[in-house]
Parts: sequence; C-alpha cells; structure tokens
Amino acid sequence: MVDRAIGLTCAKCGACTVVCPVFRVDPRESLTARGKMHLLSLPFAGAPSRHFQDIFSQCLLCGACEQACSRNLPITTLITRARGRFPQFYGAHPLQKTVVRKVLARPGLLEKLVRAGISLQRINALPAHSGLRLKLGLLEAPVAEVVEKEACHGGKTGNDLSYFPGCLARYLQPSIARATIRLAGIAGHSLDVPVAQGCCGLAAQAAGREDEARELAWKNILAFAESSGPILTSCASCSSHLATYPQFFEEDPKRLEKAREFAGRVVEFATFFLEQPELQPKSRQARKVFYHDPCHLRHRDWGRDNPRQLIDRIANVERVEPPAGPKCCGQGGLFHLGYPETSSTIFRQCADNGLGCGPDLVVTTCSGCLMQWQQGRKEHDLPVEVFHLAVLLVDCLS
Repeated sequence: MVDRAIGLTCAKCGACTVVCPVFRVDPRESLTARGKMHLLSLPFAGAPSRHFQDIFSQCLLCGACEQACSRNLPITTLITRARGRFPQFYGAHPLQKTVVRKVLARPGLLEKLVRAGISLQRINALPAHSGLRLKLGLLEAPVAEVVEKEACHGGKTGNDLSYFPGCLARYLQPSIARATIRLAGIAGHSLDVPVAQGCCGLAAQAAGREDEARELAWKNILAFAESSGPILTSCASCSSHLATYPQFFEEDPKRLEKAREFAGRVVEFATFFLEQPELQPKSRQARKVFYHDPCHLRHRDWGRDNPRQLIDRIANVERVEPPAGPKCCGQGGLFHLGYPETSSTIFRQCADNGLGCGPDLVVTTCSGCLMQWQQGRKEHDLPVEVFHLAVLLVDCLS
C-alpha cells in the first residue's frame, strides 16, 4: 500500500532531522522522519525491498520527530504500520529480535530462561568482557516473587489497587516490584498482582505485529477485569503502551468499551506516589541524583515534572540536570539488538550529557532505559550508581 498523501502532507522542513538520535550518529537523510515520509510516498513502498526494510528498522520510535513536526504527522504510527507489511524477519539481526519478542510474550518461558541465565552467571563460565555476561549481570534471583496474588502489609483502603510490574520487575529485576509493593504499603495501600497478566505488547507493536500486540492487550485486559480500581505501573514504557489499548479494538465495540475502561485505570508510577503524602523519604547521605527521562514520558509536561517533584521530596538529595537537557539513551525496545553499535554511540552521547552535571546516582522509571544505563555503566565503567526510582525511594525510607 502506497500513501502518496504522506509526501504531500510532509512540509520537508527538516525540524525532525535535528532532533533524531539516530541521525545524530549516522547522518543519512533516509534515516530521518522526513526521509522515511518521502519513501512512504513512493511507488516501491508497496513492495518494500530489504534495504527499505532496513531503513525503517533504524528508528527508536522515541517520538522526538512527532513533537517537532509542524504538521503533527503520526510518524511513529506510520513507521510501525510500514513494518507491519514486512516479512517475519527483517532489518539487522532479525532472528535475535524475533526470539526476544516471542519470549517476552511467553512469561513461563521467560522465567525459565532467567533461571538458566542466573545459573550460567553463577558458574562464572563466560569471559569477563562478554556482552552476554554484562546482560546476565542485570538479572536478579529469586525471580517472579510477585506474580502470585498477594496484598502487601499496608492497610486496606478500598481503592482496590492493582499492580502491573512489567517483564523487568516481574522476572528480571524483582527488587523493583518488591520496592513498589513496599512503597504502596507505607502509603496505606494493598496491591493485587494478577497472575494472568503478561507482556504489555509494546515490543510486538513496535515491530509492526499488531495482531500479536492486540492478543497481548486483550490478555491483560481480562487479567485485570476482576478489579475496578487504579492499575499502578512501575515502567514508564508499559504505562504509556497500556493507555493505548483502545486503538486495537476500534472495530470491536464490546472489546473497545473494556479497553477504554482498562486504559482509564492505568496510573504511572511517579504520578501515583507523588499524591501519597505518607511518603517522606530522606537519604542517609547527601547525594546528587540525575533523573533520566524515558522518551515515552518526556514529551508530556506531567511526564517530565512528576518524577522530578517526587525526587525533590527526598531530603538530603540534590536533583541535577544535564547541560543539554534530556536525551534518548538509545535502547529503543529491540533497536539495541538490531543495531548495537548505533545504540551504544547514542548511549555514550546521552551518558556524557547526563554525567556532565556530576551526579552520584542515575535513576529512571523505564525498564529499557534502566537496563541500557546499567549495562552501559558496566561496559564503560561509569562512575555512578543506577537504580529504578522505586528502589531509591525505598532505600531512603529504610
């Protein structure tokens, strides 16, 4: 399918070019949103070649171009829609990306692989500078401690608060889930963690696999159907994607109603805990903290402000800002698997900027950003600690 109207609508102004993280490290016009919009308007877009597929794979879907676009084009939607016309395996390292996406969609398999990875890490069988060793170093044991239905030890509030931890907090780094549950308890809430929930589906949607994303969305909607209160998330990317579930059911009125109800219940981590006056954290030592903005939040006023206000509530902590403002870390879901060199270069630019304000600690609320910073810290021996904001808050309440 060719949409020549895209080429006519795009003003070709180049505003998207200067904000594109990929273009900054690989200055090819085809990698910009302007270039992609032009390509989509050409006849061969209906039968995309491998080169065409590779170009459309090299996008982080960070949304910076959409914010800069004077015509308000839905650029990320157009890119994922284009990917939906590609074959199962496309772009660089297609098998690796597909396998990871499929594993994320199967919680049982993910849990088994995490256990196997922790075992491999313990026997110390990998070279010291192995990329796999760095990734395994991000895993925590034991896994999946919060998947069973349970309430934390806070008092019942009648709010019927549920928790969507996401794949990272549920399986890979359960300390995030434990910290979130404890924070909720201190604030007087009881958290319910439905067993049937799974991956939010963002990876599938980004790959253009809308049917797969829709299936995962419906599974999560049903998993939380027994409750009616807010659904707390500890991952910024999951939070943003869960709120888009209605788009998958626009042609199915019955499911659309349930999807809208579900999306309306989703509440982002910092937004929720900012409204909990019971939390009065204080750091045991003076620390400078740099908050890394997830791309899924930083283009919204509340997405930028709420995490900062929550950090500012921590006594004995000074929040510092980078000289050049927020930057994408280069993780981009599965982008870092397909284009690791580009991803690493983007991260170094982000890290150099973030560390320019002299922080002792880097915090964020996005699972992908957190892993990118954690792996980058080890790989480049960066002089900072890296935590999820939930872990920092709990540490300051101990």
